[in-house]
Amino acid sequence: MATRALFLLPLLLLATPGLGQVPHPYAYGGLSLESGGYSPAAGTVGAGLNIDATRAIAIAELWADNAHKQDSGTGHDVGIRARAFYPIKHGWYGGAGVQWNKLVTSIYSKQAWRPTFGGGKDVIRESFSGRAQLMYVLLGTDRINAVQGPEISLWVPSPATRAHILYRQTLGLYEFHQSAVPGDSGIQDRSIAAFSEFTVMYRF
Repeated sequence: MATRALFLLPLLLLATPGLGQVPHPYAYGGLSLESGGYSPAAGTVGAGLNIDATRAIAIAELWADNAHKQDSGTGHDVGIRARAFYPIKHGWYGGAGVQWNKLVTSIYSKQAWRPTFGGGKDVIRESFSGRAQLMYVLLGTDRINAVQGPEISLWVPSPATRAHILYRQTLGLYEFHQSAVPGDSGIQDRSIAAFSEFTVMYRF
């Protein structure tokens, strides 16, 4: 019985037509795969508010993870993000936002505000729905590492439906340079890091 329930869950998630037109609080949790000097894997949790109306799409959320930095063996991240979009037509939308995150370890901490911009598309059918989104995260106030790059997210089913349980997967590909210190800007040592997040969301 349990095996059958696990098999049917993805199908139930896909079959959720109908637009949700009111604000919904949500909570989520899952797994993050890290690089760029972090431990390989970490747990992540978050909560927020999702609005999917005819003339506006928006999210505001806060999150935290327990990703350790390899240089100290300790650490965690906390952050907030807010994004607002304008629906265009045929499921397409575009917009911008801002986000803040802070890394705290036993020996140092870093934080920065970053603007974001991008858009996406909802695909809603009778038996399937999903949302694909591409954002670009700018370096903002990050003068230490200048982290910036594209962020691709996928929701199944689409948040534009009435679904209460959603799967969200996010892949970020970020360019950064070595940490700037007095006398060394670090810009001569550039790298690219990939971060993946796999979460299940419950929307109230």
